[in-house]
Amino acid sequence: MGFSNRLETLRKSINLSQEELAKILNIDRTSIVHYENSNSERIPRPSTLKQIADFFDVSIDYLLDRTDDKEVTLEEEGFIVDTDDLSLTELQKKYQITVDGELATDEELKAAIEFIRSLREKK
Repeated sequence: MGFSNRLETLRKSINLSQEELAKILNIDRTSIVHYENSNSERIPRPSTLKQIADFFDVSIDYLLDRTDDKEVTLEEEGFIVDTDDLSLTELQKKYQITVDGELATDEELKAAIEFIRSLREKK
């Protein structure tokens, strides 16, 4: 389905015009037109994406067509995770952490966690 179709379907389900949705979100109508154009594959910046998801009370993953489940999970409401509770592989699988467009490896995640811990120790 894709983001463009999801947005258009959600907007039409509550009988809003593109202009009305743009006013509610405080963005230009042309942005809505581009978002709904399936050929453009244009995705809003993260803050706008969150605003859209919040307005329609759906998850960002639902908007991006990563799931058919509209519900927002606790993990999406706050990205607070204790790394001791998840293995590095589980962390990567759950959050798909990327750097420069490439998935981070377990070794890179481990190094990042150790770096954060060392910074905290210096405080």
